[in-house]
Amino acid sequence: MAAYAYAENGRQTRQDGEPPKSVLGKVALILSAFRDNDFSLSLTELTSRTRIAKATVYRLCQELVEGELLEREGSNYRLGLQLYEIGLRAPRQRTLREAARPVLENLAQSLNNAVTLSVPNASELLCIENIGTHRNQARASVVGRHIQLHSTAAGKLTLAMLPDQYPLSGVVPLMRRHTPRTLTPARLREELIHIRDQGYATDIEEHRTGYLAVAVPVRGGDDAYLGALSVIAPTAGSNLPRMLVALTTASRTITSRLSHFEAFRAPL
Repeated sequence: MAAYAYAENGRQTRQDGEPPKSVLGKVALILSAFRDNDFSLSLTELTSRTRIAKATVYRLCQELVEGELLEREGSNYRLGLQLYEIGLRAPRQRTLREAARPVLENLAQSLNNAVTLSVPNASELLCIENIGTHRNQARASVVGRHIQLHSTAAGKLTLAMLPDQYPLSGVVPLMRRHTPRTLTPARLREELIHIRDQGYATDIEEHRTGYLAVAVPVRGGDDAYLGALSVIAPTAGSNLPRMLVALTTASRTITSRLSHFEAFRAPL
């Protein structure tokens, strides 16, 4: 089995720098080359990021376009809607979203702020639901976007709850300061211990100046950590204790709804 390490974009690549030999491995590298802020990529950019021969990247991209997994935009490529449709069919995320959606809608309305639901996805944290807006109308993380692990409440909660899946040795090299309050690696280690003890995480202007966030775990019927339920709000005028109570109640409701969904769908 090939050894992997975290690359600059937070994804995993082979430590020996060699591209995968299988077609499936190369396709996976091409699709994962697209980062959160990339609308489209050129053939040259895809070749540089994947380290696959340009002719091979071109041939595979043509086949991915035919399969509607990629789309052409002039001479560039962008991710196709077929990928989004396939992602929505993933049983774990689909069931969790169905169970959580009405709870998140009520929570966002009661708190008058944006509420997000994020789930672990390999070495990353993926936002799968975002309801509402901040009081100043600024939106939170976009659905489908990866969440920063070291500087957000949801990210720190996930690091604390899943230390084996998210080792700090892979996170620390990617840490960058977003604000003067972003934690250093040493402070992050201390913070994760505190989060595990108290069972929730906060981000007070660590990711974005003027904003705070609170995150609580969403658990399955077996008490397994499924993801982070968060509220993001302007720092001024926010009531952290009230947010925490509302989030905790909502999380328990989601867990209860999940158990009903899973019981209903269980084979007889």
